Amino acid sequence: MDYKAICAAISRNELASIYLLHGEENYYLRQIEKRLITAVVPPEDRDMNLIIFETDPSIEELINIIETAPFLGEKNLILVRNTALFSAGRKSSSNESQDKADPVMDRLINLFSSMPSYSLVVFNTSEKPDKRRKLYKAIEKNGIVFEAAPLKGKELRGWLVERLKELKIRMAPDAQEHLLTAVSMMPQVSLDFINNELEKLILYTAGKQNISSQDLMQILSSVPEVSIFAMVEALSQKQTSQAIALLREQLTAGEHPVRILALLARQVRQLWQAKELGNKGYGSREIAEFFKVPGFIGEKLGRQSRGFSEDKLKSAMLNLASADRDLKMSRTGPVVLEKIIIELCD
Repeated sequence: MDYKAICAAISRNELASIYLLHGEENYYLRQIEKRLITAVVPPEDRDMNLIIFETDPSIEELINIIETAPFLGEKNLILVRNTALFSAGRKSSSNESQDKADPVMDRLINLFSSMPSYSLVVFNTSEKPDKRRKLYKAIEKNGIVFEAAPLKGKELRGWLVERLKELKIRMAPDAQEHLLTAVSMMPQVSLDFINNELEKLILYTAGKQNISSQDLMQILSSVPEVSIFAMVEALSQKQTSQAIALLREQLTAGEHPVRILALLARQVRQLWQAKELGNKGYGSREIAEFFKVPGFIGEKLGRQSRGFSEDKLKSAMLNLASADRDLKMSRTGPVVLEKIIIELCD
């Protein structure tokens, strides 16, 4: 069952008795938790009927809580965060995990097959569970298992549109494009990051009917990935002073030169690859497929790459590698980044 289906089922009060939520995208895990809390435990009952563990309780304690009827209200909601109960065990010669004989664990597994109507349990972990474990199979059979995998670039636009509707805010098309393009620079898209920035935008633009790209840039200017994106855009247009100003802004904000260098190197590498693809006759669609990003980002990479010669990008990569070594050995300072930017703009 995917995220939307789980949320829809919760809104219809079609609840499972056991949930295992796992994966890297913490935003999804927290949203499902919040929806379950809202659906299961009224605010006035949460002091008594909402039981939260930040790590695994003992199996005996967990069983006792599940079997104990609520003192007030209709149902207990038990959240077990950062659980390690489903982590991979040792492997046997047959390549199957060994669930050691444990009468107490067997009691819990059996309990999952006949959960009391007054208890609902949610396990939450960022780790990948071992699907061979008996405990995992018991939840898979009697409850819901959900993996919160990070969104791919192509999926992000749909999430953004839906989230803007939920927050009841409007964002100009060019602002959406700017946000999606900037986020594409991140090695892994974090919905938590984007959601936090959207919430800051709401506070910053209170009373405005439409969020503009200028509003967005004001909020995101301190984010290194976004600033580097703007820097590369300035570089592709040979706006040396603007690119250096953005670099100095990041340094003044306390960003480490090596971190800035790594982000800049990643973007220059992408421009070099896009340049090579363009020289082979690839269009923006093929470039987007190569980088596994939305089409408009592939188009932008192709356009930006045309502002540089292949030799210029190759030279920049060599200079960045040399600067990385010198910065880490304290042989130079941030000024080396300014020199690379000036050379790229020549």
